[in-house]
Amino acid sequence: MTSPRTPTVLAGLTALLLVLGGCASTQAHAPAHQASTGAPATPDLYALPSDVPTANVVRTGRYQLVPLAPTSGQRDLLRQAVSIDLPQSMHLTVRDGLEHALRDSGLRLCPRQAQTGFFSSPLPAVHRELGPTTLSDALQVLAGPAWRLHVDFADRTVCFSRRAQPAVAVTRTPYPTRDRGPVSARE
Repeated sequence: MTSPRTPTVLAGLTALLLVLGGCASTQAHAPAHQASTGAPATPDLYALPSDVPTANVVRTGRYQLVPLAPTSGQRDLLRQAVSIDLPQSMHLTVRDGLEHALRDSGLRLCPRQAQTGFFSSPLPAVHRELGPTTLSDALQVLAGPAWRLHVDFADRTVCFSRRAQPAVAVTRTPYPTRDRGPVSARE
């Protein structure tokens, strides 16, 4: 005895088997002895910016995501932010200013730089307060335009060499000026 619903159930089961059978496919397995491409295990921190993949982030609060990557100042010590604030009352030399800028930076002055006379020159008053700026800019400002900055990252030393031709400092007026003629003509 068959119930009147039996053909409907059989048709439904047949359709289900056809659908499931049509979705199945066979995949070719790669041989186990195939050589790998040798991709690096971790990304290169010092790659060019175009080669750097997007950084992973970690949630530290409801609306705050912190990237899991070193800052530019941590990767390149010359890009770290520094501020110089030296007392006006003390007699300070260029060497004192450079050592203050390099303090806690991970870099130090070249030992052979002690022979140059510019280290014993008085530190200009305008250089006693500097920044916030990058360490590279601070060192170049403190040394002045006659000296070129060189960094040995292997030894973590900062050296200066004398330029063949001192760089010319560009002076800019803060506001546009008009030529009002000689002083005697205005009286």
